[in-house]
Amino acid sequence: MTVCARRSLRPRPLTAVFAVAALLAGCASAPPDYVTQTKDPWEGFNRKIYAFNDALDKNLARPVANTYLRAVPAPTRNGIHNVIENLGEPSTIVNDALQGKVGYTFKDLGRFIINSTVGLLGWFDVAQHVGLPVHDEDLGETLAHWGVSSGPYLVIPIIGPSTVRDAGGRVGDLYTDPPKENLPPRYRNAELLMDGIDTRAGLMGLNGAIDSAYDPYTFMRDGYLQNRRYHIYEGNPPPSESDYELPPDEGTGEVPQAATQAAPAAATTPALAPTMAPPAATKPSLQN
Repeated sequence: MTVCARRSLRPRPLTAVFAVAALLAGCASAPPDYVTQTKDPWEGFNRKIYAFNDALDKNLARPVANTYLRAVPAPTRNGIHNVIENLGEPSTIVNDALQGKVGYTFKDLGRFIINSTVGLLGWFDVAQHVGLPVHDEDLGETLAHWGVSSGPYLVIPIIGPSTVRDAGGRVGDLYTDPPKENLPPRYRNAELLMDGIDTRAGLMGLNGAIDSAYDPYTFMRDGYLQNRRYHIYEGNPPPSESDYELPPDEGTGEVPQAATQAAPAAATTPALAPTMAPPAATKPSLQN
């Protein structure tokens, strides 16, 4: 009886979410630039957690991901990847709405409905063939659109690179995804584990870049922050203050022109290891 009573209350927060979204729909705009200017005052602590995560990655996550790639055929891996991605669509839809992105809200809702039905619970990504490609949003990005600063950079044990704002957003995202929330605990844990293996397997090609970096910690930190900035501004970030902090060119006294857009480099790995991701997607394709 307790479980039934608890579940009966769950639709109410979602109703409130869409009520707030209705108020925000008319004022959707790019977030202020300061929300992505992140410092690293806890570097000493973060480096210790990074060292722990790195050891865990090399001794556990990489071998598991490598075994997964060798043992599971590519079509099966793609299906698993699509199902996991589809389970996360409701969270994206809610965050679309909270950011006032009405168009994306309905597109992603349509994507979820099509893939959950015609696509057999998401095993086949049918929606991409009808003009509804993957589009990810999370509560950390929503808070940024609301003007919430990122707070200090933070490395989370097992999870990896984050910020204070994004870490809090992860917790909030748990309550915006009814399909995941209503799974029995054992299936929810299995989904979380497979999500981590799926993500890590898709990032195996970046191992060399991480391992060969002069300072892997700085490489990961800067890559993660740059990638988050790229996604928050939908691939078109404004020039940051650091773009203009360049020394004058010798002989001319002129400051060289800085790039106006930072190339995205990294994304958080949600389960097993802190690794890097391709520019325009939070999860890479597994079509190997």
